[in-house]
Amino acid sequence: MKSSEKQLARALVEQLGELSTKDLEAAATNLIHELAARRQIHRLTVAMRLLDQAWAEKYGAATIKVTTAYPLKEAIRKKLKAVAQGAELKEHVDSSLIGGAILRIDERIIDGSIKGHLESLTRAFTTL
Repeated sequence: MKSSEKQLARALVEQLGELSTKDLEAAATNLIHELAARRQIHRLTVAMRLLDQAWAEKYGAATIKVTTAYPLKEAIRKKLKAVAQGAELKEHVDSSLIGGAILRIDERIIDGSIKGHLESLTRAFTTL
């Protein structure tokens, strides 16, 4: 990872942050075609990692995964999007959680589910 590549990724994030979803998809497609034309498609993984890092530096979390026992209500979805502007929000429903939610913010996990609390209690009581 050269510093010039990091600088380029930061500059791209500055420009990409103002684009619509459709324009972002077009920019990603253009990048892939350009790398393929130069026979450098192997550099795509490094480029994506650098862009993710630059995005996280500028906007905070890059990806937020929310797992809930029931589908999110629109009001909660809007609040999450407002708090984590620029982050990709992925939702998953897992009825085994019983209630609450598990948030995965990039690599950090916050387990606020009933299932998670019950498992913690079970572990605490079995170690006594």
